[in-house]
Amino acid sequence: ERPSGALLERACSFEEAVCVHGAVGVSAGALGATLRHAEGALRVQRALGIPPPLPDGLFGGSPALDIYVMPGSEAPLVSIDAEMRIGRFDRSSAFLILPPPDSWDFCEARFRTARAVAEASFMGLDAGAEGGILRMAASYLATLGGPCAPIEMPAIDAFQRFPERAITEPPIEGFFDGAFLFPWYLDEAYGTGRPGSVIVGLIAVAAQRTPPGAWNFHNEPDVFDALRPVVRERGVTLDDVLLDFTVARAFLGSRSDEGHLTDAARLGDSGRPRFEWSVPYSSLPRRLAPLRPIEPTGATYIWLDLEGAPAGAELTFAADWELDVLFRWALVKVDKSGREAGRVTVGGVFGSTHAEKTVVGLANLAGLLVVGVNTGSMDRSRPFDPDEGPFMPRSYTVTLYP
Repeated sequence: ERPSGALLERACSFEEAVCVHGAVGVSAGALGATLRHAEGALRVQRALGIPPPLPDGLFGGSPALDIYVMPGSEAPLVSIDAEMRIGRFDRSSAFLILPPPDSWDFCEARFRTARAVAEASFMGLDAGAEGGILRMAASYLATLGGPCAPIEMPAIDAFQRFPERAITEPPIEGFFDGAFLFPWYLDEAYGTGRPGSVIVGLIAVAAQRTPPGAWNFHNEPDVFDALRPVVRERGVTLDDVLLDFTVARAFLGSRSDEGHLTDAARLGDSGRPRFEWSVPYSSLPRRLAPLRPIEPTGATYIWLDLEGAPAGAELTFAADWELDVLFRWALVKVDKSGREAGRVTVGGVFGSTHAEKTVVGLANLAGLLVVGVNTGSMDRSRPFDPDEGPFMPRSYTVTLYP
């Protein structure tokens, strides 16, 4: 429910459809700063062609988006107006609850407001969208208004330190989701030059109509359902997309080769994903397993150092994993400058829990990066659905033979 009681101040924009309400103890300066941040976020969205939040009637005194600045609130809260579901599909207006900005945290407060405003806009496209998709998409839109290292770097670091987690899982801490890398990747791989257009389009296409009387939104189709036919037109599957994204995650920050995501080097060491193992060629054969099992859409990495490998060296890769999921693998050749020199994909077979491949042409390379992704159910009739949590992670073993 919307906050009620002693809301002493109200300030509305002359330029954008947004009003800010202050509780007891919130200064006029804090209200003004929050209003400026919201105006900036809406300007960025308009420049990108993203629809603003839906009008809410007169819930807050006007049809404008209402932001309630409440002391003691720890994170942005975005909530729909259940009474304002509009049209045939699950679309709704929303309101925001934010903490007062500190005088010294300009970029943090700006990011926090921009992320919340973006999520409110998505409620106007699909109020029933899965929470993980909304978080990653709203976090990505927040980055498009300008960088904020104190927010981005810890989120990216947490996301990359635990690559085995599903990309739709909530962030370990904080309001900003390092999984914004996925919408970023979709823009790079399938976009037309307008940032944010791919994920926003998918959310809009995946809108649904929940039957009357239901207690929860019926989120079918979801964003992954919308993405499958889109990439099929490009001759690839969703599993191919997840594997290619998993490879791109490996070349971020200080490992960036600028060949996967543009400007990824700015993320520094925070962008480097955790490798499960780093082993020398001379130690082969080896059988390796991960520290933790891999959730659907989660990633895993093993580095094989080829220093000292004999001329004409080759490698046989064999992977086995637990039942009821399908793993996809890529064996990425990395040259001595840290760039991808080629890759060999290892396609899993539906119904099988084993895959293997022999790789040749290992001369003059720095190493071979083994990349794996849990693509979800091995049942073709039940593809991965982000709403069907909690996810059951699955483990694997990888054997490398010289």
